[in-house]
Amino acid sequence: MTAPIATEDALDGSALRQVFAAASAHLRACAKDVDAINVYPVPDGDTGSNMSATLREAIERALALDGPPAVAVVLTTIARGALYGARGNSGVILSQALRGFAAGVGERDRLDGHALADGLVDAAARAYRAVSDPQEGTMLTVLRAAGEGARQAAEALPEGGRGTGCARVLGSAVVAAERAEAATIEQLPALREAGVTDAGGEGVCVILRGLLAAITGAPVAGHLKPADRPIVHSAGHGGDGFGFCTEFLVEADGRALDLESIRGLAEAGGNRSVVVVGDPDLVRVHVHSLAPQALLDAAEVVGRLARVKVEDMSAQNARFREGGSGAGVKVALLAMSRGGGFDEIFESLGATVSDLGVIEKPPAGQIADTADSLRVADVVVLANHKNVLLAAEQAKALARCTIHVVPTTSLPQGIAAAMAFDSEDSPTANIEAMAAAADAVMTIEVTIAGATRTSDGVSVKKGEAIVLVNGKLAGTGTTPGEALLEGLRQAGLRRGNLVTIFAGEGAPEHERLSIADRVRQHHAGVEVESLPGGQPLYPYIASVE
Repeated sequence: MTAPIATEDALDGSALRQVFAAASAHLRACAKDVDAINVYPVPDGDTGSNMSATLREAIERALALDGPPAVAVVLTTIARGALYGARGNSGVILSQALRGFAAGVGERDRLDGHALADGLVDAAARAYRAVSDPQEGTMLTVLRAAGEGARQAAEALPEGGRGTGCARVLGSAVVAAERAEAATIEQLPALREAGVTDAGGEGVCVILRGLLAAITGAPVAGHLKPADRPIVHSAGHGGDGFGFCTEFLVEADGRALDLESIRGLAEAGGNRSVVVVGDPDLVRVHVHSLAPQALLDAAEVVGRLARVKVEDMSAQNARFREGGSGAGVKVALLAMSRGGGFDEIFESLGATVSDLGVIEKPPAGQIADTADSLRVADVVVLANHKNVLLAAEQAKALARCTIHVVPTTSLPQGIAAAMAFDSEDSPTANIEAMAAAADAVMTIEVTIAGATRTSDGVSVKKGEAIVLVNGKLAGTGTTPGEALLEGLRQAGLRRGNLVTIFAGEGAPEHERLSIADRVRQHHAGVEVESLPGGQPLYPYIASVE
């Protein structure tokens, strides 16, 4: 941790935002360890990853606030962001705890010890109300203990902690939470059998430790006790019949939402792990269901669905068996592609491929439908053509999921962006990293002129090989190979550059390797790779990095 943000003083909005950002980073660092102690009967074994993703999205919204924000604005922004970004049962409960914390602190100018205690008490109360059948020995128990510990510490301070710093009250909350977390192993038979404490409760402790360390500057105390053998490996807890972890937002569509009616829909048909939270404008639903589509169809009658995620928990359980974590993809990648070679490259980088088209480009509806079929809340789309960018942007309004568009205008840019993609990172961080990677690539495309004309100051004749550099007509050649060499010359290659040549549809291997050798001869010190792209209409596409 860095130097303390505020040890003796109450926190203003800017300091509070910084403290929460530090806690979010700490939770992310510990997420896999928390995942490892998640056990049946709630088998979506990615508690730490879900809580981390939920808090991370909330913090990103707070960090985007302009100017020095007020305490209330920071907390309500975090709470709202968590509701939108909530993942999994634990993430939804965390979002409600953050909402309760914001309500408990209220409109106070600074977060002091008294306000902190009020916030933690209300955080627990709101979290309990969010769960249709609250159980002790879970993160709810740990949240309540943290609030009680904070309240006792505040009452022992002059004026109940009004005007004091937060460190002493928060320190007491951490101690109380850790004691409650240690006791969860005796409160739920499943935890006792597995020999672990509750994963969600541990996630709460990790957040509180991160907050305290950010305030005091002291090293983060405490550690996780990983499971020696997760209970999903034990006899009597097989991998069949888990159903689907189903999550979505319901947005008001002309009329106020009825929370209890939506809860009734979610609880119908024997669904389990039901959490329904929100307000008349926005409701978040989490449920384990054997018939997720029926639930989605029923909910769509009530309001507009968004950020739909459906994950097969039997597959999740299998991942848990193999690696100790059931965490699935948090953000999916959809790449518009053209050519078998390019398809294989994108798929090897974790992308789902959709046809870019040869002449006709994919419409917005097709992009939206494909993104929704991935069944995750956030999908990053690589347009990979200038004439697809607008359709990709329009798809945002048509999709149930949240689409994030990286404005790639060529297949090489798309590959560079895909290489920077991290399915465990937030959409915002991915977009930033992927856009930067795409911008660092120069694209050279060779095709055959379809007409005689002058463009960009270059005159071409029908049937000539022409070369475009970053989408601009740059020159001609007697053959596609000569045109490629002209484009690379104009690209201003330097020693140390990497040139990757993608040969088009039907190109013989010997021709592909031959053109790579010619590039090496013309440009000493440049690294050259040659791959089959399989793209139609363009004999060669090359990237320069």
